[in-house]
Amino acid sequence: MLHKVLETIRNENLMEAGELVVAGVSGGADSICLLSALFELREVLGIRLAAVHVNHGIRGAEAAEDAEYVRSFCRERGIPCRVYERDVPAAARKEGLSEEEAGRQIRYACFAGAMEEWGSRVAAVAHNQNDQAETVLFHLFRGSGGRGIAGIPVKGPLPGSWQGSDRESAGREGTEDGMRLVRPLLYVSRQEIEAYLRERQIPFRTDSTNESERYSRNRIRRRILPQAVLINQEAVSHIAQAAEWAAQMNSWLEAAARQWIQERCRREGNGPYLIPRGSLEELEPVLAGCVVRLLYERLTGSLKDFTKRHTDSVLGLLKGQPGRRLTLPGGVTAFLDQKTLRLGREEPEAAGTEAAGTEEQRLIPETDWKYAELSGIRFAYRRGDRRPGEKNPQNSCAKWFDYDKIKTGLSLRTRRTGDYFQAFSDGRRQTVKACMINRKIPSGERGRIPVFADGSHVLWIVGVRDSEGFRVTEETRQVLEIRVVEHEKKD
Repeated sequence: MLHKVLETIRNENLMEAGELVVAGVSGGADSICLLSALFELREVLGIRLAAVHVNHGIRGAEAAEDAEYVRSFCRERGIPCRVYERDVPAAARKEGLSEEEAGRQIRYACFAGAMEEWGSRVAAVAHNQNDQAETVLFHLFRGSGGRGIAGIPVKGPLPGSWQGSDRESAGREGTEDGMRLVRPLLYVSRQEIEAYLRERQIPFRTDSTNESERYSRNRIRRRILPQAVLINQEAVSHIAQAAEWAAQMNSWLEAAARQWIQERCRREGNGPYLIPRGSLEELEPVLAGCVVRLLYERLTGSLKDFTKRHTDSVLGLLKGQPGRRLTLPGGVTAFLDQKTLRLGREEPEAAGTEAAGTEEQRLIPETDWKYAELSGIRFAYRRGDRRPGEKNPQNSCAKWFDYDKIKTGLSLRTRRTGDYFQAFSDGRRQTVKACMINRKIPSGERGRIPVFADGSHVLWIVGVRDSEGFRVTEETRQVLEIRVVEHEKKD
């Protein structure tokens, strides 16, 4: 195993002689193996070592014992170590993130802080071949493009460390003066890691949350991969090899897309990217999708939560009439006019079309909170599994709906001719117009009231009425949750 790690470091140019390498160490088998292997190879590589451990504030005494074990491990070997205490659940609630994503962001922020303090430019983490297989399957299951199928890169910029808002300037391998993230164990299997630790009689900590099937990756690790190995003992390595091939293909594709963007797209200052509609339609779909993904990444700095479904939705605008608008994760909007597809953060009025006031915002709920705004009202929305015992909110500013009953897609807009909702549990309908008249809503205000709709079937006339057709019941599996988070008050 040690020889494989050394080969990876040299072949991939992960670190150079004289560098201080900061290892992320949780105390688990993978990270302890990483730190131990680098410690053994430090003289051959000519590197210096330091370690960072982050206590996420989730597992109480167990986490405190992990931190103490990492301190002891480093102390015995004379490795400088920083231990950070953070409240990940509180950060997740505050930012509207999952605990997994909040923990990830906090870890990398701690790495960056320690690296800045120590004058380091390279961090090493312990992702291995099994992690690669799990990641590829996870991306396939949730919907992904070429980069998602390529899985985890062996090296790249430390997340959050590139300068400015345009990630493209940082590239996939980091900047010359930026912080890098490397993965020396990426081609090593979990079995090899465990054998290495057994041979050297090195103990490690076990995170009890890894046994929980609450997290999707744990279910893949504990249920799906063992079944794959029964089909072929080399299943994990074969998935990892496929990811490596996909990475090579994706690198070639992205180079072609970047060239097309440079020649065809325009952008003024921090405004939207202006993509020529006709030229984009002429591209092969796989290249057109890559163009969209790269531009989205330039705008947000990340492709997190941006799946193939989002790419297809953006390209789907090209088949419709000008004036259509799509709301994407990260506050990005795609807007179609006669000759241009605009991708950026802009208000509808900025698009310069008479249709701007009647645009339809297509919403694609994810498990993290997303946001949309209409008529001075800001909404938060997300989808998630329904848990036994949870009750529907009983107020006019928060609603739950049965997500699986949505047939054509969720949209946010104002009312249209033909809109209706299910007024009674027996299936009887009422038009939105009739409802507003019955509620004595002034005619001048009816056209400003936001509605969430599935085609012509309205889920929620905001502040007025919601449909019985999307009611959450005991049979509901996925819940769509929508909240009013900010309401512009009139003077």
